[in-house]
Amino acid sequence: MRTSITVIVVLVFASLLQAALSTHSFTNKASRGSHPSTLTYSSGRVIIDLSAISNATVYRAILDPNRRYGNSGASSDKTYAMQNMIIISKAGDTLEVIGPRYRTLDATAAIQATLGAAGTRCTLTVANAAGLGGDGAMISLDVMCDQAAASPITQVDSAAARFNNGDAMITFREVDPIFTSSSITCDQYNTEYNARFTSSTGADWSGAMEKVRYRIYRSTQPLISEGALAAAQLVDEIKPLTCWDAPYYGSGNCTGTKVVPLYPVDSLVLATPGTGIYLDRYKGASSETFFYFVSHTIDGAEDFSTLTQGANATNSVVETSGPGMVLLREVQSNVSFMYVNNCTLYYYVRWEAPPYNNMPSSPYDYLVGVPSNVKRPKPMAQISLHCWGGSINACYGWWYRANEGGLIISTNQFPYDWWTAYHENNGTIKSIADGTVQPFTEARYLSFLYYFAVPAFNIDVERVHVVGSSMGGSGTSLWGIRSGHIFSHLISWVGVHIPKESPTYTGSFIGSFGDTSWHCLFSNPQMEQFGYPLITRADSVEVWDYWDNTKWLAANPAVETPWMSNCNGTNDNGIGWPQAWKNAKAMIATKRGNNFNWDIHAHSTRAIVLGHLNERDSDLDFRKNQSYPALTNGSLDDSLGTVPWGHDSVGSSNAYVMWDVSTVVDEPLQWEMSLWLISAALQATETVDITPRRLQQLTHGAGSTYTWSWDEGATVIASGNTTADVDGLITIPGLTLSKTHRTLKITCDDCVAGSAAAAADVGIPELRVTPNPFNPSTMLFVSGMHGRVSLQIYNINGRMVENMTPHLVNGHAVWDASKLPSGIYMIKAVAGNRVLVKRAVLVK
Repeated sequence: MRTSITVIVVLVFASLLQAALSTHSFTNKASRGSHPSTLTYSSGRVIIDLSAISNATVYRAILDPNRRYGNSGASSDKTYAMQNMIIISKAGDTLEVIGPRYRTLDATAAIQATLGAAGTRCTLTVANAAGLGGDGAMISLDVMCDQAAASPITQVDSAAARFNNGDAMITFREVDPIFTSSSITCDQYNTEYNARFTSSTGADWSGAMEKVRYRIYRSTQPLISEGALAAAQLVDEIKPLTCWDAPYYGSGNCTGTKVVPLYPVDSLVLATPGTGIYLDRYKGASSETFFYFVSHTIDGAEDFSTLTQGANATNSVVETSGPGMVLLREVQSNVSFMYVNNCTLYYYVRWEAPPYNNMPSSPYDYLVGVPSNVKRPKPMAQISLHCWGGSINACYGWWYRANEGGLIISTNQFPYDWWTAYHENNGTIKSIADGTVQPFTEARYLSFLYYFAVPAFNIDVERVHVVGSSMGGSGTSLWGIRSGHIFSHLISWVGVHIPKESPTYTGSFIGSFGDTSWHCLFSNPQMEQFGYPLITRADSVEVWDYWDNTKWLAANPAVETPWMSNCNGTNDNGIGWPQAWKNAKAMIATKRGNNFNWDIHAHSTRAIVLGHLNERDSDLDFRKNQSYPALTNGSLDDSLGTVPWGHDSVGSSNAYVMWDVSTVVDEPLQWEMSLWLISAALQATETVDITPRRLQQLTHGAGSTYTWSWDEGATVIASGNTTADVDGLITIPGLTLSKTHRTLKITCDDCVAGSAAAAADVGIPELRVTPNPFNPSTMLFVSGMHGRVSLQIYNINGRMVENMTPHLVNGHAVWDASKLPSGIYMIKAVAGNRVLVKRAVLVK
C-alpha cells in the first residue's frame, strides 16, 4: 500500500510539472467566489454548475457551509448542537467533516466523479441540513484543480518557518494588512473584527463582504512546484489578524482605548503589525523534515501561479515531538502586583493544540510572577484561577505566601468552562452527541506548569497550591479536589461545587457540558500523563455526575485530596448556598482536610486560611508529600444543621486549629503530629475527631489495628486502640485540643498493606510515568505488584543511570533527571517474577 501511494504521488507530481494549479470557488452569492451564483441549495439538494472547470483534474474539493455558529451547549449555538450535517453524494457516500476545525466537508470524491463522467452538474443530497444555508450564509465549494486561476490573487510575502519544542511556527506578511500601526486600540480592533467575522449582518460568512483567509499547506518536499503543492497536506485555514492579542485582557475586557498587544514571534521579539502567525504541533513519534506554504484565499479561491521560497513557500524545518513552544513576550521588573512590591513579572505565550485545546494554533497568555525574596532553591508556586470577567492579571484572590518567596502563575480562560472541561466538538459542525467533554483547560495549565514553569523556575512540585474566586473558586474546588496527587492545598472563594445545582450559573456550565438532558459523557485522555485515572467514553461517565463534588467524594473515600480552605455566602443567590452546604457536609462525611466559613456577605465572603483568622496570612506550609490531620465534629465548629437552611447564619469549621509540619513522623509502623489551638480560639480547649490523611508511609490497610496516645510533653492525656475502617482510614475520636502543643502518636499493632492507590488497582500491575515526555522531573507510580518492588532507570544503551528503589514510597517516587541528557529512558519495576517496563522521554 505504501508503494502504491508513493507511485500515485509521483505520477501526480510528474503530471503537474508543466500544468497550472489553482482553486476555483463556486458560491450561491451573486458577487462572491470565482464563479458567483453557480451553487444553489433548495428542496434538500445542493447543485453546483462545474462547467467552468469541465475538463479539469481535481485534487481537492471542500464544501464550506460558512455556518455562523459552531456547536456548543450555549443558547445561541445549541439549535443544531445534537445534529450532524449530513450531505450525501450521488454514489451514496456521506461527505466527511474535515479536521482540524471540523467546519467544512470533503466533497473531493463527489466532484471527481462528476467531472470524470464528463458531467458539469454535481448534485448532493442534504439528508440533514443542521443549519446549512441558515441566516443567509454563503455556501461555497472550493475546488483545487489543474486549471489557471479565474482571476489573479495577490500572494503573501516573507513566509518562514522555525521549529522549537514540538511546534513549527509559520510566519508571513499578510496581503494588505488590516492594521499597520502597532498602537491599535481595542475599540479599533473590535470594530474591524466584528464587522468582518461575527456581525449578524454584513460579515464575511454571509457573503456580504470579501472573505479573506490564509491556508497553510505542509509537505516533505519543497512547495515550489504545482506538483508538490497538489500533493501537499492542507493543514489548516486561518483568519487575518493573528498577530494581535486582544484576549490578553480577558474575555470581553479588551475595550476602549486600551492598546492591543502583539504576539511574540521569538522571545522578547514582537510581531510586526500585519504578520500572520500559525503554529503546527508535530504529532509524529520520531523526526521528520517539512516544508510549508501559505496561500492567500479570497472567497475560497486560490492562485498558485507564483510559488517562491521566502515569499509564500517556507524553508524546511526538522520536527520532533514536544509539549509546545513557549515564547517570552515581556518582562516587567521591580513592579507592584497583587500588593507585592519589587517583584518581576514574566509574560509568556504558548499556542495550544490538541490535546490541550480542541482547536490547533490557539494562543494563550501565561504569567509567572517572582517576588524579590525567593528564599529557597526550590520555591513553592500558586496556580491562580480568575473569576468571571477576570484575567491573567486580576480577580483570583491574593498572591499567597509571596512573603515566603512563593511564585504566582496565572493564565486566561477561554472558553468559560469554570476551569473544568468543555466539549471536544465545541465550535464545530460535529454533533455534541458524538464526542465527549474533556478537561482541555486543566491539561494545558498542567502542561505549562510541568513542561515549562517547573524546569524554568525550579519550582518545588510538592508545594504547588491552587487559589481562585467565584468562577475561579469553583475551579479550585472542582479541579483541586480531584488532584490530591498534584496540589498541596486549595483556597476557594465562593465557588460552585455542584454545577447542576447553581441557581444562576448552571446555564454557563451547560455551554461547556451540554444540556443536562443530553447526558453528555466525560473523558480525560490528556490527563493520564499527569497521574489522573484514565476515563474513556466506554466508561459512560456522565459529565454532570463527574463534576458533582458530593458524588465524587462519596465514590472515592480513600482517594486523597488537598486540604481546602473555602467559603460561601448563605445569601449568595447566584452561586447558590444549598449546593455549597451539601459540599461542606460531604467533606465532613468523607473525613477530608478542610476548613470552611460562611456568612451573610453573599458573593463578598472570603475564605479564612489557617493561622490568624484572616483571608491572607497562614503559617502552614502544606506539601502534597506530607500527611495532615482531617478534623471532624469539632466542639468549636458552628452548626451547619441537618438541612441547608438549618445552620447558624455566620460560622466556621476548623478555624482555630494548627499543627507543626516539622514534627510530622510518617513511617511504616508509626505516625506522629503535634497540634494545638491558636490564641484567638474562643475557648481554651476543643474536642475533635482526628483522621490522618494523605499518609505517605504508615501502613493503613482496612482492618489494621493501632495503639494511640495523646500526649502533652511527657504526660499522656489519653490513649487507646483503634482499627482502620473499610477504606483504610484511621480515626481517633474525641481528642481534646488546647492552646499548648499536644502530640498524637499512632503505632501499628497488626497492620496490613493498603492505600488509596492499591485499593484502586488491586490485581492490576501497573507502572505509570507522568508527565511523559518531561523536563527535568517526572513522577513514577507503581501499583498492583506484590512483594518488595525494585525500581531502576536505564538509558537507551541499557546502562542503569538511577536506582529509584530507596525513593519509592507508597508506590510512587519523583525522578529528577536534571543531570542527565535528553533522550529515551526505560523505567523498570520488578517484584518477584513480575516485570513492568515503561519508556520515558526526557526533553530539554
